[in-house]
Amino acid sequence: MSHKPSVTTPEKVRYALIMPVRDEEKYLSAMIDSILGQRVRPARWIIVDDGSTDRTPAIAESYAQRFNFIELIRLPVRDQRMPGGEGALPNALRRLNLSDFDYLARFDGDLLFGPDYIAQILEEFDRDRELGIAGGSLYSKRNGRLKLEADPTFHVRGALKMYRRQCFQDIGGLTTQIGWDTIDEVYAWIKGWTTRSFYQYKVLHRRPTGAGWHARRIYWERGRADYLTWSLPLFALAKTAKTAVASLSCLKAICYLAGFVSCYVRNESRIQDPAFAKARRHQQRNRMVALLMLRRNPFRHALGPANPRRPRQI
Repeated sequence: MSHKPSVTTPEKVRYALIMPVRDEEKYLSAMIDSILGQRVRPARWIIVDDGSTDRTPAIAESYAQRFNFIELIRLPVRDQRMPGGEGALPNALRRLNLSDFDYLARFDGDLLFGPDYIAQILEEFDRDRELGIAGGSLYSKRNGRLKLEADPTFHVRGALKMYRRQCFQDIGGLTTQIGWDTIDEVYAWIKGWTTRSFYQYKVLHRRPTGAGWHARRIYWERGRADYLTWSLPLFALAKTAKTAVASLSCLKAICYLAGFVSCYVRNESRIQDPAFAKARRHQQRNRMVALLMLRRNPFRHALGPANPRRPRQI
């Protein structure tokens, strides 16, 4: 596959930003200001309010009135919404002509960015023409200190993903089902793209992942997501052990494993794509082999080695 060369000057790049929000009044103004303060601003920014019951839509509307590249979409209040607000994203994507942009960003509304963040990520895209999905790393403030929300280098957190437009089109856009931020990466590998988080580009996560959910539900849903995205059972067991150690909570680990096993018991349907299942499981086997070969911290290597092999090498 031959990928198009990237644009060389960040300031000349056109990117669109889509952002699902709900009940973010404590965080939204600061987040928007941090994007407006970027050296490279979005050419288009669509904020989708996913049924907020606080002042979130009013805050977003006040910015939309002042900046003509910002648009607010308001969805009705409802009891249920998809994790991460992914059910709201199709409403934003329908307003965009992707051919007008070089990149697409999808950010949460509770983040804070340094003024050069976007330019730095665009420079990483420029350095590696096969990089399809990229982002920095999330840090939360605990006891006055920044703490990394650790993930494998190849996994870009759903809260701050940026896509090269060609990659986004190659993977067919975003799914709204649980585990979407794993699904897009696997399809990117299948299409010959690489994905990467850059730890040196710090983003403050003011409301850490899952803070609005009960812990048991969070880990139950993570277990379900791993089943639906074809995680190996042995890999799920390693992740269960890692969760228990990292969180100092057997309850969270049990909930994760219960979510995974319950899907097997009910024989739930999952992604019906042999290429996806093969790429996902091949990558996980490589990670477990790396654990056995390196003989270091088993949980770190079972869950987070370097970039996976390109699927074309399977």
